[in-house]
Amino acid sequence: MLRIPKNCIHTRSTPFWNKDDAPAGLFQRHLDHNTQPGVYPRLSVMQGAVKYYGFADAESAEPDNELLIEAGQFGVFPPEKWHHIELMTDDTYFNIEFFVAPDVLLKGAGLRQTANSQK
Repeated sequence: MLRIPKNCIHTRSTPFWNKDDAPAGLFQRHLDHNTQPGVYPRLSVMQGAVKYYGFADAESAEPDNELLIEAGQFGVFPPEKWHHIELMTDDTYFNIEFFVAPDVLLKGAGLRQTANSQK
């Protein structure tokens, strides 16, 4: 299993989602700013199960990586990887946290997403 490097900093957490309120884009193949170099998403499942599908590129027909994450478990996704997820049960409940390498954070990536910032 992929591990988050020890020097990475937690920058934000999503709300807990289920099949009715999770963003639709999570279920379609995507590569977004949250998966740039040095950014590690960690998906935690509280109930049910989620399957992660990783793809070599935008055009690959078949995933080159699959990971089943069940209740009480989490999975870390690699940076810069095309991917999507699938909810395996109707009662699945999950969230995603983002961890960023300090050098990426210093360049400004993720700063606008920092959790619990004070104005």
